[in-house]
Amino acid sequence: MLESEFSRPPLGWRGDGAIVTMKDSPKLAAFVQELRTAKIPIVNVSGQFSERHVPRVCGDDPQIGRLAAEHFAERRFTSSAWFSSNWGHVQQLRYAAFVKAWRSAVPGAAGPLRLVWSEHAPGKTRMGWSELSRWLGESINAAPKPLGVFAYSDYDASRVIAICRERGLDVPGEVAVLGVDNNPIICENQIVPISSVNHNMERIGYAGAALLDRLMEGGAAPRSPILIAPQGITLRRSTDTVAVSDPTLRAAMAFIAAHISEPIGSPQIADGIGISRLRLDRLFAKELKISVGREIMRQRLVQAKLLLRNTDAPLTEIARQAGFCNAAYLANVFRRETGITPGSWRQTV
Repeated sequence: MLESEFSRPPLGWRGDGAIVTMKDSPKLAAFVQELRTAKIPIVNVSGQFSERHVPRVCGDDPQIGRLAAEHFAERRFTSSAWFSSNWGHVQQLRYAAFVKAWRSAVPGAAGPLRLVWSEHAPGKTRMGWSELSRWLGESINAAPKPLGVFAYSDYDASRVIAICRERGLDVPGEVAVLGVDNNPIICENQIVPISSVNHNMERIGYAGAALLDRLMEGGAAPRSPILIAPQGITLRRSTDTVAVSDPTLRAAMAFIAAHISEPIGSPQIADGIGISRLRLDRLFAKELKISVGREIMRQRLVQAKLLLRNTDAPLTEIARQAGFCNAAYLANVFRRETGITPGSWRQTV
């Protein structure tokens, strides 16, 4: 396996094939050409460098962009943005698909606002935090709220969340943030855990190895790149919201999320945020076209899915943490809303 930092194989290497992560590296490109001249099979598992003569297995970047747009549209966002630290082939593919899908799903909506740090930063200080924080913070502050930000990667998503925190912007109430790669070390170690498109890197690795094995056995190279679809979106707190502009309604949504394991309803929520129950019910009907009870159930199901996906907890414990009175009730509601049982759903994610 050769990364872009390598321009030659290990000393004494006598391999029969190579998997490479090709990027914009002249040295690696030259070495790959040496391997091709020696008729050693090669498989590229990076989408950053699309050398057409090298068989390639990579993520379906347009599909990643489409998933992101649909994710925000489902949550009723009407304002969105793209953020990436750099700009290259993969960023272009994801951004273009995000724009197209967003404009189709939310016709007439604002955005997506395009924020690319490498195109705005001063030369030698391009990666300086203070400059990035000032520029990105001002850009996000000026954008319509609530704002859904699709970041190129989990690293970029973590930068957005940190800068929002510096600016006093609520995540996800005012700014919802979605990353890519579903790296648990990054996503789960933030002040606000990051929702992320599961890039399915493991499947890319398996498919790349299988293709290399086929080529080493004398098989023909595929005519087109093998694209591996993302494995959905792992929902965490950074996008676990429905976009609302009314601050009172945002407070109600936040109260529900904070007390989701408790037996709450309109009276408890209204009392918790300091308004009348009548006003609360009218806000939900006017702004969201749903009842308070329906939103509570939506958030309970989201919490149950998070626990089913990310833990091995039994259904009784999941029901308790998600605010269902018992496992049987959770199973009945889950089947009604999704068409399958919690156990079956858990096996598919």
